[in-house]
This record gives sequence, structure tokens and C-alpha cells, in this order.
Amino acid sequence: MLKVIVDTSAILYGFEYRKDVFDAIENRLGRYEAVISRGVLRELDKMGTNKGKKGAAARAALNALKAKNIKVDSTITYVDRWISKSAQADGAAVVTNDSGLAAKLSSEGVRVFKMSKSGKIADA
Repeated sequence: MLKVIVDTSAILYGFEYRKDVFDAIENRLGRYEAVISRGVLRELDKMGTNKGKKGAAARAALNALKAKNIKVDSTITYVDRWISKSAQADGAAVVTNDSGLAAKLSSEGVRVFKMSKSGKIADA
């Protein structure tokens, strides 16, 4: 089964546009195993304390992650570093809307996707 690492930026982007990134991944790739890091949860938790659209999206994302029982890696390191190392080690694909991270991962040979406003996952 394909392992897919989901970055904070893609999760937030989807929820800002009322789209579920996890459903979009399944629609594009079929059955998969989603993985996030504990750092992603920390980032969402911190953003969730803010008012406005981003704060609301972060809170909705945290609730969705709990409801979907997404696997959380407990490695303690910088999120982008964890994504890069895990993707390479496990042959995982990555969903991110961070253009800098997407370019770095692509140059490392990692398959990268982005979330669109319409709720679709597209090659980065």
C-alpha cells in the first residue's frame, strides 16, 4: 500500500477551501496509508489558537485528523526535515502546498502532489 506523507500546508489549504485532503488523496491514488508527524500536530495546534480563517481551518483539521485516525510519527525533528527523510526512506509520496518544500523533494526524487482549490490532488 502506498504511504503518503501529508504536510501542514496541504491540510490547511484543503480546510480553508472546505475540502478534505485525505478524501482527495484517496480519489486520486486509491487505497493509501496517510502519515503525519507530531510536528504537524504542533503546528496545527499553534495555528488553531488564532482567530480567523486560518485558525478555524487548523481547528477543523485537528478534529478531522482525530476522527480519521491518521498515523502520527513521533519523531521529534523539524517537520520539513522529517518529511524529506521519511519520504526517501519509505518511498512515500508527499502532499504539500509549500512550493519550496515541493521543489526540494522533487529534486530528491520524491513524488510530490499539491492540493487545488477545487479539492483535487495534482502532481506538483
